[in-house]
Amino acid sequence: MLKIIYHEDYLTDYFTSAAESPLRVKAIYRRLRDHFETVTPEAASPEDILRVHTSDHLEGVQSEGAEVYRTALLSSGGALCAARLAMEGMPAFAIIRPPGHHAKASSYSGFCFFNNMAVAVTSLLAAGSIRRVAIIDFDMHHGDGTEAIFRDHPAVDFIEVRARTRERYLGLLELKLRWLGGVDLIAVSAGFDLYVRDWGGLLETDDYHYLGYLIRQAAQNKAGCRCFALLEGGYFVNDLGKNALAFCLGLSGEPPSVLCGDDDDSGIWPEP
Repeated sequence: MLKIIYHEDYLTDYFTSAAESPLRVKAIYRRLRDHFETVTPEAASPEDILRVHTSDHLEGVQSEGAEVYRTALLSSGGALCAARLAMEGMPAFAIIRPPGHHAKASSYSGFCFFNNMAVAVTSLLAAGSIRRVAIIDFDMHHGDGTEAIFRDHPAVDFIEVRARTRERYLGLLELKLRWLGGVDLIAVSAGFDLYVRDWGGLLETDDYHYLGYLIRQAAQNKAGCRCFALLEGGYFVNDLGKNALAFCLGLSGEPPSVLCGDDDDSGIWPEP
């Protein structure tokens, strides 16, 4: 059964942008808490951060103020918690804030301070827990920080999709997952800003269910059922909770009622 990772301190009201507010995680948690068990994470340590980021970067985030630094460490801690649960065979979705996929090794931007995904994946690689991992980023915005950190890393496959229609988007993602070789883990940067009423204007709520189910099927077929997801973007707060719930239902293994893939006849993978 899928678990969610959440901490009340993700509601800390520091300011980076009116769009990236505590209301985002609050809306998601309210919608998910009655469906999945909640796990409370601990903060990442500076040592966890320094596997990915430079000491100057760490000091730069500290200079943003105690509230930002403390919450950013806790966000990376939520990512570490999700990764550990995944390695124990339990899919997990971390409702964390601040997001992370724009943070590079020595710079931060786009509401992101530490690259939560890189912190989690690098921790597992350093411990020898995994030898190969696929990172899927379905945020509207390019995960430039994650891609830059892992660009030359032979153990990491970074997957994004760009398309002008929802059918093409979902079809391309399914194809990329079919072509993916065997990995030890699938990790997901889950942004919900491609939603039709958000900035991206592309995906429907049902598409997030389908998307989550595609990833769960890929994890079963390619990664020994090990998968986890981290919250990135998504700014239309009114529907953010239901979109995250749809994704989590799919990631937990609940089949979508309608298959939403591309127009070819390949369909979704059958149950293994």
